[in-house]
Amino acid sequence: MNSTSNSSSADMIPLELRAYRYTELTSAIILCILSPITVISNVLLLTAIYRDPYRCFRTPMTFFIVALSVTDLLTGIFVEPMFASYYFANFADFTKDPSASYQLVYRIGGIISTVTITDSFFIVLALSVCQYIAVTYPYRFKAIVTRNRVLIFLTVSSVYITCFCMLQFIGIDQTAYLKIDLILHPTIISAILLVVQFVLFSSFNRYLKNSSSLRGKVNSFTKRDRDSFKRRHSERQFTVMTFYLTAILLASSSLHIVVLYIYLFKTQSTLIERRNIFIGIRISDLMLFIKVAMDIFIYAWRLPSYRRALRSTLCGRQAGAHSCFYRKPTDGVSPGQLNERDNPSTKAARV
Repeated sequence: MNSTSNSSSADMIPLELRAYRYTELTSAIILCILSPITVISNVLLLTAIYRDPYRCFRTPMTFFIVALSVTDLLTGIFVEPMFASYYFANFADFTKDPSASYQLVYRIGGIISTVTITDSFFIVLALSVCQYIAVTYPYRFKAIVTRNRVLIFLTVSSVYITCFCMLQFIGIDQTAYLKIDLILHPTIISAILLVVQFVLFSSFNRYLKNSSSLRGKVNSFTKRDRDSFKRRHSERQFTVMTFYLTAILLASSSLHIVVLYIYLFKTQSTLIERRNIFIGIRISDLMLFIKVAMDIFIYAWRLPSYRRALRSTLCGRQAGAHSCFYRKPTDGVSPGQLNERDNPSTKAARV
């Protein structure tokens, strides 16, 4: 999300300007609704993970969920109110652009949104790669995906995208900067993410076929086998959650990518074309904000352990050390670590 329409409105005739301003007003009203939803829901998620009453979230994969929640929270606290205030200021006076203070607020909001949205691409991509390792190489997962490696990746990706955003302040042409950003981040990462999802889906299908024979035999299992069956159910839940997170990210960003390509690489020769492209940018921005608000509901829908932890946190109840595992499958735990207990070498060591 970049600030691309600061100086366009003054050149528009009143009819075109009026349609664009009403689009901004509608966006501002929706952002005023999305912002508190995003903030409250992500604060609840982070609180539930921090308290972790069922000890379900003490895995490296949890750091990806926390990082994605933090980026969503920053968007809800800073970006959405900043954009909404700028849109309201635009609507208040059709004939001129807002004051310099509002334009500065909008510029800062655009920078923060670029960092948070791009960082969410990196996080979902890394989460998908780790999930592929968990499904395809479950016995090696714990050795490959460690807490330190996850934290290093999250730190490096955040520092990288922050430094990249600073390039626009060292004299680089703004249009060139936007083109580089569009190609390097939304475009290339989305393409890589699609490939990773295809590979993960293929591996996941093979995993389901290999484990389908166990379903009809669950009643004859020993307790250890039944626990293993529950853990495999947890793997499916976590993998499906990854698919949904990727799907809403790609769906919400696709329109934004297309609109920006048209804006940056095609000359708008008429006022109508310029109006339409800026309206498209506002709508595509709004879709990304809706995606930010939806992330938390994907967790709650696909991860029952989060719902139980949240209920326990809100009600102030204390849970036993192993209740997350023995009450229901530990769908909040990373699949590779769940499979560790099924590792033949681990079983041999126990014998």
